[in-house]
Amino acid sequence: MPLFAAILRIPFAILTPLIVAICAVGAYSVHGSMIDVWYMLVFGVIGYVFKKLDYPLAPLVLALVLGDLAENALRQSLIMSQGSLAILFTRPISGVISAVAIFFFALPIITPYWRRVRARALGAGARQET
Repeated sequence: MPLFAAILRIPFAILTPLIVAICAVGAYSVHGSMIDVWYMLVFGVIGYVFKKLDYPLAPLVLALVLGDLAENALRQSLIMSQGSLAILFTRPISGVISAVAIFFFALPIITPYWRRVRARALGAGARQET
């Protein structure tokens, strides 16, 4: 534990190039290809831009990790149902999960309208009380 605490005392100007170098060596060692290092740099810049724009990084990492698994599961489901999307809604568990996913996907579109309707309702209620 004291070793990890000592790492926190290293200046950021020294620690950052060290971390980038270790990441580059790790990226290159996976397949022995420079394209992996370029991917690392590009995704590092994308991550930096997301951080500056206050985008949460956790959903991006989760999507990168679980994306392949979700794609394979969707492909298997569509093969089982012979290409019909009804398999995502006919069973109770998959229907609920699909409905919740669609709701959360549509939530950013629905929220502004919901706020307008709510503001009008509150405004009309305040006018009736006076």
